[in-house]
Amino acid sequence: MGLLDTESGKRRLLSVDLPVIEKYNDGRDLEFRIRIQKVGSTLVLCYNLKPGHNVYSIETRLLSSYPTVPPETRIQTPLKHCPHLLEGQTLCLWRQGSTRTSNRWDPAKFTCIFAVQAAWRWLACYEIWHDTGEWPLPEAK
Repeated sequence: MGLLDTESGKRRLLSVDLPVIEKYNDGRDLEFRIRIQKVGSTLVLCYNLKPGHNVYSIETRLLSSYPTVPPETRIQTPLKHCPHLLEGQTLCLWRQGSTRTSNRWDPAKFTCIFAVQAAWRWLACYEIWHDTGEWPLPEAK
């Protein structure tokens, strides 16, 4: 069953995630607002971020298992490969290979906007890495 197929999934979207997306978008330039698309049983958040010098086009996918499983974020703008970029330009945000209890994603605390903010931090680190060759944050253990 997908996120949109269950009452609890619909309730989460209507009472938690959609209001925070609306709040995030409030007062933002159109270019940087989150747009929502439905692709099968997945909701896709499409948006642009500018952490420093460059504007990046991004998709964050809320899979059918969301919010139990964290969102998946991919950069649509071509990037130079780095150690923290996974296959398909997916960002390494949630300790890859971790279990539900050992990653930092907590559906009781976080909404999809947490993934947007994590993508912004990741891109800021990427720009520093691109200029210096050093990733400015410690590795997730």
